[in-house]
Amino acid sequence: MKIKLMVSHARYDEIADELQHLGIELDSSSPLVLTEENTSADFIMGRQNDCYSPVPTEEIIYIDTLGSDVIMHTMSEEYTVSERLVRLEGMLDTKLFLRISNCAIVAVKRIRKIRPTFSSKYILTLDNGASVDVTRSYSARFKEFFGL
Repeated sequence: MKIKLMVSHARYDEIADELQHLGIELDSSSPLVLTEENTSADFIMGRQNDCYSPVPTEEIIYIDTLGSDVIMHTMSEEYTVSERLVRLEGMLDTKLFLRISNCAIVAVKRIRKIRPTFSSKYILTLDNGASVDVTRSYSARFKEFFGL
């Protein structure tokens, strides 16, 4: 049996060793995921070409979708993520990450500018220079989060 392990960095080695001792193989592309309850991820596994890399959550600027692909953006890299956006939203710390549309999650500390538009939306400029939209359906949550 192969599983993907999504637990805190502090417990990863301990749990991985125990699972391997039980004959369970770890595979970052497995659809079967073991997670800890009431904890947020320290890293997200990202893929570039055929290589997987654990990307620390503090390096993530935003995550968005492009067609059926989920793309994680850092200052200098882009990674494909095998998780769906709704699953990632549940894995990330809600004090540090905010869902802003059906297609995007941003790291709130990585927002440089917030520009309101006439249509009750906001355009965000992020640390890496990217611009992303807060859609109308997410604007109330966004305004409440920032006290706007």
